[in-house]
Amino acid sequence: MADQNARFLVHLKGIGQQPAGYRAAHLHVSQIPAAKRSRDNLSRAISLLADVKNRYKDGEIFLMKNVDIVFVTREIGKPVLAAACEAVQQVFLGQMNASFTNVHGGENAFFTLFDLTTDYPALLAWAEAAAGVATAAKGNDQAVPKTMIDVGVLARIKEDIHKIDITPMLFNQPVYCIDGKGKAAVMFHEMYMSIQVLEEKFCPGQSLTARKGLFTDLTEELDIVVLRILANPVERGNRRRMSINVNIATLASPTFVTFDAELPPEARQGVVLEVNKTDVFENMRLYRELVPFLRNRGYRVLLDGLSFYNIAAIDFDGIDCDFVKIFWSGEAGALTDDVARRILSKIRGSENPRFLMGHCDTAESIRFAKSAGIRLVQGRLIDHMVKRNIPF
Repeated sequence: MADQNARFLVHLKGIGQQPAGYRAAHLHVSQIPAAKRSRDNLSRAISLLADVKNRYKDGEIFLMKNVDIVFVTREIGKPVLAAACEAVQQVFLGQMNASFTNVHGGENAFFTLFDLTTDYPALLAWAEAAAGVATAAKGNDQAVPKTMIDVGVLARIKEDIHKIDITPMLFNQPVYCIDGKGKAAVMFHEMYMSIQVLEEKFCPGQSLTARKGLFTDLTEELDIVVLRILANPVERGNRRRMSINVNIATLASPTFVTFDAELPPEARQGVVLEVNKTDVFENMRLYRELVPFLRNRGYRVLLDGLSFYNIAAIDFDGIDCDFVKIFWSGEAGALTDDVARRILSKIRGSENPRFLMGHCDTAESIRFAKSAGIRLVQGRLIDHMVKRNIPF
């Protein structure tokens, strides 16, 4: 059976461009006593609404996962819709009144009516939450304090990662390109080592990232292992388009020369090299020397890890890159009007570099990317929506 929560959200988004004239009824079945939510009562309620739908030849009925019922229509007037909801209420409650405050704030209201001309955003927000769009990326883990690694632990880890197969710790997350119709297509897959898994494997209870200098040293060692894995055609498999997080020092090393030599030309054209902004700014001269060589070999370059304030401050004409990745954060809502205008003017006015929004884990982040004209997106919420065929 199709996921009705996702199906409802898809339907609602389908009318989002022109919601005028549409109405919806949300019947809060989940909030009545369990004894009254019998299969028989649900069937009778759906049949009553289906009769109204057939009579007017209009409307869609959704039985949500929590057994709430939503009826969306355009041709059925509000009095008829309200009467149908009252009939359903009698099925479940008889002559009793509702005795709860529903999720939309209605007191003692078994159903809520929406005029989507004005109420569309409110119903959309609830639909996104019901489909998991608002919460899919939120974890339940409590932060546990960790101690910092020292030089001795780092030396042991650097030695150990060459002794075992760390391929199972190499993960990937797609970057999607969203077209004008809200459809998503994979642009490339970002390959990355899971720091959490590395910590659990090599130094439980200790943080690999707490000491920046030691962590950078470790990432350069990890570069060697990852490039060795991805240079192997068997390990690379069908990954024709991928991005790799890599240090500038690694790009100038024999390790990368070996990796480059083992890749066929057509494979290089599908590789994006992600370089962190701090690494670039600290090694700008070397970066500028390397980029022409990398481009000549077929690679593309991504400037990684930028914030909104970085975007406002940086002159991208002076940085040669193909992509810029901005990490979404709540700071977007705190930007002054002037800073927001500068950011949007840079994003909307740029074809090269192309901007990519990372950490798209909330509905708000996706709406911002869409309003800013950012078509490349990445995040657990994006994966969630693509998996359920929910349009953007």
